[in-house]
Amino acid sequence: WKNKSTHEILQKLNDCGCLAGQTILLGILLKREGPNFITMEGTVSDHIERVYRRAGSKKLWSVVRRAASLLNKVVDSLAPSITNVLVQGKQVTLGAFGHEEEVISNPLSPRVIKNIIYYKCNTHDEREAVIQQELVIHIGWIISNSPELFSGMLKIRIGWIIHAMEYELQVRGGDKPAVDLYQLSPSEVKQLLLDILQPQQSGRCWLNRRQIDGSLNRTPPEFYDRVWQILERTPNGIVVAGKHLPQQPTLSDMTMYEMNFSLLVEDMLGNIDQPKYRQIIVELLMVVSIVLERNPELEFQDKVDLDRLVKEAFHEFQKDESRLKEIEKQDDMTSFYNTPPLGKRGTCSYLTKVVMNSLLEGEVKPSNEDSCLVS
Repeated sequence: WKNKSTHEILQKLNDCGCLAGQTILLGILLKREGPNFITMEGTVSDHIERVYRRAGSKKLWSVVRRAASLLNKVVDSLAPSITNVLVQGKQVTLGAFGHEEEVISNPLSPRVIKNIIYYKCNTHDEREAVIQQELVIHIGWIISNSPELFSGMLKIRIGWIIHAMEYELQVRGGDKPAVDLYQLSPSEVKQLLLDILQPQQSGRCWLNRRQIDGSLNRTPPEFYDRVWQILERTPNGIVVAGKHLPQQPTLSDMTMYEMNFSLLVEDMLGNIDQPKYRQIIVELLMVVSIVLERNPELEFQDKVDLDRLVKEAFHEFQKDESRLKEIEKQDDMTSFYNTPPLGKRGTCSYLTKVVMNSLLEGEVKPSNEDSCLVS
């Protein structure tokens, strides 16, 4: 309908008894003619307000959210909810998954928050600006009452959490079409959020667990401290997804336990665009840390290119898969993502192998602490 004339849209609007259809048509008129353009039911904005109220009384949640977004509605307690998250030592990011995000690290006024939400969240679905507000409210409440559900999460990325919730609905749907997140009631949205925040159950396949944990940006205990220890043994720093974390001046400007260092690590990981891949990178960093801990005489001579190490580990995994299962080599990493970390052919065994190879193939020199030098 975007290419139809205003006259045709008005005619269709008069004939359309469906509230969802009316909202879409009113949205086109709003963008094209402005809020004060006259329809059969008064101005466009008045008409949208009426549709919003009718949809609310009928519990048509997708229509409610679309109409609320067209009217740029904002929930009252948005600013206090964000502050609840900040006082727990977390940051909040607003913005759609796969698009630019706005990081919030200090309390903001409701007006500024409204501007961010309607500027960053309407890129591909106008309903997202409303559901992001709902999630901020729910998260503010949950983090005050059950902060342990957010352990290991430094940045609460609302767009990525929506991605996790939509993924969860797909998993639950199985072969059937997934339920539309935007059609869920606010209480169902809150329950789905609580479900994905629970530690991922051992009964689930590893692909699902990595996808959810990666979407939540969850990290294991002592993760940032371990990255610091890697950096101490990596003169040329760490690279992932084109982002470089240098050894210097990082180590001289910061301390291991300060928040700024953890945020710097998150900034490096922030370039990764796939949740399950992010989770493999987190696992790889834990492996690198353990290998270096057990081999104090070794250090990396070149930059640690995490993408290259994962690629090599996947290559080794493929070789074993094609030999043992007689499967043709594939570029698709799904089977790798679905492999448990531990065990003889777990992902960690392949990651450990390539890390050791990288350390031993001439890129390494004995560190200064080597006590076995012959005088």
